Amino acid sequence: MWKYTVLIVSLLVLGCNKGEGETVESAYVEPLPLELKYSFSRNGSSSVDVLECELVKEPIDRIYNSYLKRAQISNQSNYDEVMGLFTNGMYHLKPKQEIATSPLHLAKKSVIEQDIITLIDVSSAIAGRGEANPSDHRNRPANYGRTGYIGQSIGDVNLSFADEKGLVVAEIFNNSLLGAIYLDKILNYHLDEQFFDNAELIAKHENVELLVGRNYTELEHHWDLAYGYFAFLRPLVQAEGIALLKDSERTLFNAFVQGRIELGRYRYEDMKKHLKIIRSELSRAIAIQIVDILVGENTLVNMDEGTGYAFPFISRAYGLIYTMQFARNAEGKPYFTYEEIQSYLQELKNDKGLWDKDKLLSDVNHKGSLKNIASEIGKPFGISINDIKR
Repeated sequence: MWKYTVLIVSLLVLGCNKGEGETVESAYVEPLPLELKYSFSRNGSSSVDVLECELVKEPIDRIYNSYLKRAQISNQSNYDEVMGLFTNGMYHLKPKQEIATSPLHLAKKSVIEQDIITLIDVSSAIAGRGEANPSDHRNRPANYGRTGYIGQSIGDVNLSFADEKGLVVAEIFNNSLLGAIYLDKILNYHLDEQFFDNAELIAKHENVELLVGRNYTELEHHWDLAYGYFAFLRPLVQAEGIALLKDSERTLFNAFVQGRIELGRYRYEDMKKHLKIIRSELSRAIAIQIVDILVGENTLVNMDEGTGYAFPFISRAYGLIYTMQFARNAEGKPYFTYEEIQSYLQELKNDKGLWDKDKLLSDVNHKGSLKNIASEIGKPFGISINDIKR
């Protein structure tokens, strides 16, 4: 593994200002190899703390893996457990409280929270909560107008559970929160100008006034937390055969590392260049993933099977479409409003929802078709459905 250390002395020779006692364990080179770690230290100890990110994510993962994915909210006790995890978390950080915390989305916070709670409620209905025999209700095959499992039999390893329209609620929940918490934290909260244009915070940063009991300034911590939450979105920017994502992961990694370096050198305008790259490239990568899922080979092949096997893929895209309301361009303007996103999602649910194969496979001009929605999501980024090539 390559490792570069930029010492205070070296930076002074170069005429660059640097935070007192801080060592940057990455070089200012282009491009930075991905094997490098995002690693910074001060006085021999790490100046990066992203534990908060894991503490927010852990109860969400438990809800998804233990309850929603397996449709296990079959009684009031299960429901109370899930709502307790969502409302109170497992530690001092509470998932519900962390939803839509940015200035851009605070006005919609209660609406967005309710959207997520509704997904939990629907999952509990699929599991049979309130039914005379919850197990029989859960263990039936899904069909239009009837909740149930997607698969050959209830014993399938890769089983999914869908609502009356074929939507796999667990996948929508998981992917919606990628935006409602993580993307919002990255683009709209921690990397927002409210902090990096704040004269008081800048002065404290340059005077190396560390947060009480910590080894970092407030501005450093905001940048680091953005990187910490980015770890949960990183799979979305990895190419995995998608040509349009070829350089996305490296571009974003470089921007996070180099932006942190420039913050330490007090080169705020240079730092903001990397901030803008993060905004535009991360938003673009998620849009590419949505387009690829909707019109890519995996979904289309499984649509041809006529068994509902495409529903988990489309539901994942559904959740990512919800996430796009939190995407932001380089200058800070949202690409989509909440209302625009809701209209696309409603078009998918109209008529028979995902059971309406003819609608889904219609041409690009047909509202609610996979091609139509993919085209609308890709449009602000200059991405067409023809650009998705394996």
